[in-house]
Amino acid sequence: DKQLVRERIMGHVLRSKGFIWTAHSHDLVGNFHTAGNTLTMDTTDHWNVLKPQAWIGTESEKAVMRRDFVEHWGDRRQEIVFIGHDMRHFAVQEILDECLLDDDEFELGVDGWKATMGDVFLHGDMEEDSSEDEMEEEK
Repeated sequence: DKQLVRERIMGHVLRSKGFIWTAHSHDLVGNFHTAGNTLTMDTTDHWNVLKPQAWIGTESEKAVMRRDFVEHWGDRRQEIVFIGHDMRHFAVQEILDECLLDDDEFELGVDGWKATMGDVFLHGDMEEDSSEDEMEEEK
């Protein structure tokens, strides 16, 4: 039973949620949700670093958009919370750490990630957006 295996390894994790930065969809915020044995991952938006509002407007408006920016990557990051009891914190952390790029993979950069892992979501979403814009312009 999946629940027993999960509880043996991670403790009693009831739910988790947050957002993730994935190498194969570098420009899109990944949404991450679990409840019991159900895991949902999707993308719904671009990171703030890619939005015009982060670069134009008043200094206070830009500051709001940039509050989580870090050097080269802007606001791209992992931010997940786990809700439960008797959780095995270090086991959960170890599982999550295994999902991260290692130093050699990270050194490849965006072009290397696209070459080795693909560009799963970005082009499809961008093409859909530009197609919709083109259709609007034709009207």
